[in-house]
Amino acid sequence: MSRKRDEPFDIETRSTVTQGNRAQADVEDAGLSGLEALRRIHAGQFAQPPIHYWSGRRLVALQRGEASISMPASGWFCGPKGRLHSGIFAFLLDMTHLYAVMSTLPVGTACTTAELSVTVLGEPPASGAEITGRSRVIYADERNALAEGLVVDPAGQPVAHSTSRYFLFSSSTAIRPRPGGEPRNPTRSPDARLRESPPQIAPVGAELLQRLSGLEILAAQIRGDIPAAPIGQYAGILPIEADDGRAVFSLPVQPDLVQELGTVFGGVIALLAHSASGAAVQTIAPAGTAFTALDLKVNFLRPAHAEGEELTATGSVAHRGRRLSIANAVVTYQGRRIAVATGTTALTPPNPMPSP
Repeated sequence: MSRKRDEPFDIETRSTVTQGNRAQADVEDAGLSGLEALRRIHAGQFAQPPIHYWSGRRLVALQRGEASISMPASGWFCGPKGRLHSGIFAFLLDMTHLYAVMSTLPVGTACTTAELSVTVLGEPPASGAEITGRSRVIYADERNALAEGLVVDPAGQPVAHSTSRYFLFSSSTAIRPRPGGEPRNPTRSPDARLRESPPQIAPVGAELLQRLSGLEILAAQIRGDIPAAPIGQYAGILPIEADDGRAVFSLPVQPDLVQELGTVFGGVIALLAHSASGAAVQTIAPAGTAFTALDLKVNFLRPAHAEGEELTATGSVAHRGRRLSIANAVVTYQGRRIAVATGTTALTPPNPMPSP
């Protein structure tokens, strides 16, 4: 089963990509340490990257080796069952780890995410208020850094745990931003949609889960019979193919997804990989089966520049268990692998019908 997108996204590419480029160029040209550069970005002295506005993030605390970032637990960040998509935890943690590691870097040193691991702690919360990512660097040498962190709900209860490994290198070898000359927009506000409710926050309710198999639900979403989850509508992550043990998702590379380093933010790539690996397990779930993501590990292989094409994530089941299944996902861009991921999903078989 497959679907092609009916029409391309209508997006203002030049100005928003240039904002991401300028965020990195400002830092490189100023010759600042990572901590001072981040402080100046959030003080409004340097450009915020487009992902700042897309996510609605808010820097809560920053000191050497530690960072806290909050973002709205908007209904637009919910999965098909009406609760926050657990891939949003990976998104927020990747952002918070990056800040914690960058805050330790001296002048002339850059970093890139090599690996991100996330474990979901219990059922994701419903939308509302904020979620907060907290990260601290627990090891660093001349070439590597390791950060550990949590996502907590509004009550301060942990909902996800994570570690992330970074490669450190001289900024003279870093990828330079593309040329551009658009002025930055210091008055731009977070995406207004984050303050609104999506049209249908739980397109896959309990009745559909009881009546349809996981593959039938995905097939209906591909046909357009069931609306995409709010996170899919907001980010543009949509299923395009689904078969037994396999699911393919695509994401147009919108300029709003560009981070401080001028490339597509790694948390977006993790979110896409999580969607594909989880959906691959969903395709083998019989009607009435509940499925819950437990963890995700992503290895980032190379950066993706925002050049108007699509990211594609292909998920495939590697282990089929009655109560626990594991799937892999490969993310490609412009014909090259940019990330590989593995995710574990818990399956709760349907309750047997009572005897007459």
